[in-house]
Amino acid sequence: MSTATATIPRIEAARDDTRDNEARLFLNWLVCWVLLPNLPFLPISLMGGPPRYADIVLCGVVGLVARRFGYWLRAGTFLALIAYLVLNFIARMFNMAITMIFSVIGLVTDIQPAASGEYVLGAGLLAVMILAALVLLRKRTDFGKPKWLLAAIGCVLAIAGADYALSRGTMGAYSRLAPAGAPFSSATTQTDFLTLADGKRHVMIVVVEAMGEPLSPDLRDKLDAIWMRPELADRYEISRGETQFYGSTTSGEMRELCQRWGNYDEITGPDQTCLPAILAKRGYETSAWHAFLPSFFERDRWYPQIGFETLVFGEEMLAKGASFCPNVFPGACDRDVPGLIADRLTGAQNPQFIYWLTLNSHLPVIENAELGTRDCKGLGAETDGDFPMICRMFTLWESAASALAKAVTRPDFPPTDILIVGDHMPPFTHQKSRLKFDAEHVPWILMRYRGEEEVRATP
Repeated sequence: MSTATATIPRIEAARDDTRDNEARLFLNWLVCWVLLPNLPFLPISLMGGPPRYADIVLCGVVGLVARRFGYWLRAGTFLALIAYLVLNFIARMFNMAITMIFSVIGLVTDIQPAASGEYVLGAGLLAVMILAALVLLRKRTDFGKPKWLLAAIGCVLAIAGADYALSRGTMGAYSRLAPAGAPFSSATTQTDFLTLADGKRHVMIVVVEAMGEPLSPDLRDKLDAIWMRPELADRYEISRGETQFYGSTTSGEMRELCQRWGNYDEITGPDQTCLPAILAKRGYETSAWHAFLPSFFERDRWYPQIGFETLVFGEEMLAKGASFCPNVFPGACDRDVPGLIADRLTGAQNPQFIYWLTLNSHLPVIENAELGTRDCKGLGAETDGDFPMICRMFTLWESAASALAKAVTRPDFPPTDILIVGDHMPPFTHQKSRLKFDAEHVPWILMRYRGEEEVRATP
């Protein structure tokens, strides 16, 4: 056998080894840069969570660029990518701009995500994924053959397409930010709230956390029964409507308090166009009530700038006798706030503008006896069993509404017009739960005092 003939098997073996090596490089790349980064989000995606197809494509693009980097640079790039994916996912879930999350990162120790089984499971899956990726990234991923590049692009597009198909049903309910030129609407404009503030009565706005507009007649009737109670009819004329929403809670606050689309980061100095400032000029004493931290979303900064003279947050409420309600966002119990507000109004000598932003129904709502959400019942056996988070939210709305009704029907409660409105739809991770609420509108209820008497003037 000639030397040339003898080398042919070795050449063929080397070619086979090269092909096998390219395949291994590609598979390792696929696992590290496409499968693992998206694995922690898979359970929510399967339930119809926020669309992530753009993020999946981003993973593929970053992975292709980084596949020839050294290990430490690849690992750093991977961790930066994961950080972005997590923050972007949270922003989409809660209809927030990703920049808003950075403003509260320093306050994460005041939130208790471990109270939620969903968050614990997600964090555990994320930690396992990162550890696995840091190990696998030590292996080479620098394939270069055109067919493997085409395979990489094809895999990424296929997975992104699957995510698009899963999330299409609720796509309009995520990342819902106001487009340029969007016609404005709010509960305060629809009800001509400013015309109610003639100095003869107190006025009050209650923004209810995550109170969306139910689509099913049964849930809508249940929501109406919570707020439009028979015991209120003799004292209040009650009307109901709905208004469009964009964004998260602070966007809802800007909508109702400043009557424009936007967010709190736009408030950089005194703003005399917002309702609290306008009412303060009319002689109203203005106060804002919220059972969480004053520094969360900088409310201690921008509330005074839009005209609130007095701020009452969770710590002060607890000192005044409110109970503590554990949750992912722990704070004073909403059910105790109406009584505190009633005490302020009954002792007031000047007309008051009260603003109350509720807290306890912030998702996810945990199952807890102190919250009153353990073994939740009240929406019917099917809904209670299949949609426990909806049941817990309705339980908390009922608790707050019952406390408000008790306070405003006190014999000494002064003449007050009250507007109650949701901030945004409930940002459920579960698609079927999310689809039970309008993706564009939230409800409002106006309680107009029927009597002729006026609030007391300053002697």
